[in-house]
Amino acid sequence: MTYFLFFLSGLSGLIYQIVWVRMFGNVFGNTIYSASIVVAVFMLGLGVGSYVVGAWADRRYVQQMEDARIRSTALLRAYGQVELAIAAMGLCIALVLPHLGALSAVVSSYVREPSGWYALSTSSYAARAAIAVGILTPITLLMGGTLTLLIRHLVRRDLAVGGWRIALLYGINTAGAALGAALTDFVLVPASGLWGTQIVAVVCNVVAGAGALYLARREAVRQPRDSGAMKKKRVDRQQQAPPASMPDRDGRVVVLTSLALAMAGFAALGMEILWFRHFTVLLGGFRAVFSLLLTLILAGIGIGSLTGGVIHRRTGRPAEWLTIVEALFVASTLAGMALANVDAINAADAGQQGASDAALGVGAPSVTGRFEELWFNFRPMLLEVAIPALLLGFSFPLANAVVQRAEQSVGRRAGILYLANTAGAVGGSLAAGLVLLPMLGLQRSTTLLMGVAGLTVVPLAFAARPRPRALMVSLIVTGVALGLWLRLPSDHVMRRALGTPGESERRLVESDGLTELVAVTETQGKGRTLVTNGHAMSSTWPLAQRYMRALAHIPLLSLEHPETVLVIGFGVGNTTQAATLHPSVRRVELADLSRDILAHAPYFEEGNKGVLSDPKVVVHINDGRQHLQMQRPGSYDLVVLEPPPIAYAGVGALYSSEFYELARTRLEPGGYISQWLPAYQVPEATALAMVRAFVDVFPQAVLLSGAANDLLLLGVNGPRIEIDPARVETALAGAPAVRADLERIDFGAVHEIVGAFVGSARTLADATRGVAPVVDDRPIQEYGVKSMLSVGHGVPGSLINLGQVAAWCPRCFRDGRLVPAVEQLDAYLNLLALAYGASPAEVADALRRAERDGRRIAGSAYLGSLVPESADVHNVLGIALAEKGQLDQAIVEFREAVGLDPDSGPAHWHLGAALASQGGAHVEATAHLARSVELEPGNSRALSDLGLILAVQGRLDEAAEHLKRAIALDPQAVDARRTLALVEQRRNRDPARQ
Repeated sequence: MTYFLFFLSGLSGLIYQIVWVRMFGNVFGNTIYSASIVVAVFMLGLGVGSYVVGAWADRRYVQQMEDARIRSTALLRAYGQVELAIAAMGLCIALVLPHLGALSAVVSSYVREPSGWYALSTSSYAARAAIAVGILTPITLLMGGTLTLLIRHLVRRDLAVGGWRIALLYGINTAGAALGAALTDFVLVPASGLWGTQIVAVVCNVVAGAGALYLARREAVRQPRDSGAMKKKRVDRQQQAPPASMPDRDGRVVVLTSLALAMAGFAALGMEILWFRHFTVLLGGFRAVFSLLLTLILAGIGIGSLTGGVIHRRTGRPAEWLTIVEALFVASTLAGMALANVDAINAADAGQQGASDAALGVGAPSVTGRFEELWFNFRPMLLEVAIPALLLGFSFPLANAVVQRAEQSVGRRAGILYLANTAGAVGGSLAAGLVLLPMLGLQRSTTLLMGVAGLTVVPLAFAARPRPRALMVSLIVTGVALGLWLRLPSDHVMRRALGTPGESERRLVESDGLTELVAVTETQGKGRTLVTNGHAMSSTWPLAQRYMRALAHIPLLSLEHPETVLVIGFGVGNTTQAATLHPSVRRVELADLSRDILAHAPYFEEGNKGVLSDPKVVVHINDGRQHLQMQRPGSYDLVVLEPPPIAYAGVGALYSSEFYELARTRLEPGGYISQWLPAYQVPEATALAMVRAFVDVFPQAVLLSGAANDLLLLGVNGPRIEIDPARVETALAGAPAVRADLERIDFGAVHEIVGAFVGSARTLADATRGVAPVVDDRPIQEYGVKSMLSVGHGVPGSLINLGQVAAWCPRCFRDGRLVPAVEQLDAYLNLLALAYGASPAEVADALRRAERDGRRIAGSAYLGSLVPESADVHNVLGIALAEKGQLDQAIVEFREAVGLDPDSGPAHWHLGAALASQGGAHVEATAHLARSVELEPGNSRALSDLGLILAVQGRLDEAAEHLKRAIALDPQAVDARRTLALVEQRRNRDPARQ
């Protein structure tokens, strides 16, 4: 039962750690520095707590031996009290964390660097560290102390058995941590939110604490009173045992073994950071990837700890095994990293949509699909990490077996080892993430860390003097593994992680940075793409430029005199550069986390025009949300968000109700917010929840089509959201650079700008009624992501209602008719409606055709690439031409429609009607109208047109029959009634009938 309680303790500890890293990300910004601060404070607290409490537990144990009034359950009771204290502190932290954003902003400030960019000051990070230390230190000290309390309680006189108990205790606790890592992101947060997940951890601590107190009380009742014989036994034991104050005779062994364990921790946690980076490249930066990897590592450590305990128990040679284990860790780690290959991962699941979805962190709706997703991610992790993780677990129990030689100092020595291991781990994680990866890259960083792991044999050799044969085996295995590794090409790991370029693709540059592996690729005839961690983030492709530039252009054209703009997310600079083109804009602030992405901006200079050197642009290296929090209210006329894919870890903080509330306060009255909404990346329910979060804060909002299914949410900090075609025309006339930029991306005409409309504020409100919004506590968009490989897939139909365009552009209409500036709007919207009604396969085929031959439909390359060629498309074009009086061109379009679909009733009807209107082709017109009626007997207008053309030819009886059918179908058909009346008059005047 004691072991089970400690299992619950491990489970709660990992829940706390994962949730705290996420919540501090919202408070401090989702930067690697903020995450590093939280993890460092957490782990150092564990280490220091284990040593301090371990030393106290030793003293308490000695007192227990000397004082009959202190029962042997005192340490178990103390453990229960500590668990209850952790529960109380965990609950307090859960209440406090969501409210720290304002405090974080107050203590944060920028300093200007020689480059002219602004970065957070050293004092900002120091203040954040102080906040994290103040909040997390008390609870983490207690969490670390639970291990040494139970070690001291369970390990008494029999140190040989005690070594196995330490291994069992550590292994079970780590197994609980592995379960906590898995449950947090796969079950608890999606189902209960961050608050509910923390409550689960609190409950686990309460159960562990109450259970320990119950066990202590029960065992105390069973203990007999202190008899004379027991007193004599205690006195004899005290005489045999050295005084508690006597210094350890083998202190050198403890110091050297602690040094070895610190080096092992440095290498192990450093490799954990490198594994995270490696699998981010191989599989994507999704929560599922992080959680699975952490679960695998912890499960491996737990199993390894138990295995190490068994080995020591059976062989009694911990030092020999520890040296061999470190060598095997080096060899298995290098082998796994060398053999990993993204092409093999993708090939293993070629042709399976579920597998390709899983590669992107996709949440499958079925149990089978979910399992396939997990297995897709888990399989390469098993091959690369399983054996090294297992070997990591050997270290702590075997090291304890080396140093545990004195009954009175069991807790202190276990605490020293744990502190050394966690201190080394913190150093390794910080060094790998902040120094090694940016300076050396993935492959050379692995070399250095494995060199450190191999050198652990040196202090171990002096500490425990293992047998020469074990040392020789360790040195040979380590040397051979490192020798083979060093023979690999210097770009071996990166090349295999990024995979083989496409047939027409070439890589211009690859570089490892602080937060990501950055590559720039170029595809013939399309443009350049920014690839971070192996996945495309932004590009200069025409459709990508269209929606990215529209994010800035459309709201700026809607504003009276915009001056200040904030762009969150640089990408390749499309949005930022578009904002600078507007003459009234005097300041464009850019917030981006990655220096490395900004450093690659020159590769995209053809598109961004060197915008980072533009005097209007002010660069801030910071999380966008944190940057907003640091600004005064009313700072911006426009806030533009073009973040990474919404499923990536941390990006959800830019799509929550709390973020939108913050953004609204930073907008001027009447200011706009423009947000990228790739609804196709998430399930429909999630997309609606994201829109609901937006419209709850910005009820006056519209949904626009940026490019294909890359939608744009546009909101205003005011009572109305409208676009005025006259204002747009005037603005374009006064900004030739803006007009030229818009024409280049097929937004040059006013009807194209207005025609980006997809849904009105009323449509969005109706579609999301009854839907719970996305909030910080439940970032549901990170759980259950659809494939980003499918173009034109998954836009909720309830968000689309192009017929309400007048709600956004009331001045586009005069007396119910379109004003001249937007006379082509109807045809444009009709084509757009076809695009959103087409199947994903049709749109994908159309995109491929457009990329191949550059077709244009209705003067718009965008619609020409988006809308599949079909009878419906040519019908729309023909109607638009006919309404403008261009019958000859209209008839050409209608003939194309009939040729594409001979069984299209509308195509035959429109062609027949156009021929009849043109005159001189009555026979052909009659044939097409008759065919239309045959295909669609319920089309009253076609029946009416057929009746009219028959009447013109003098076929009065047939005309009357069709006109009566038209009236029966539509009693309000005025034209049919009028024609029928004329037909009846002619029939009555016909002498032959009389």
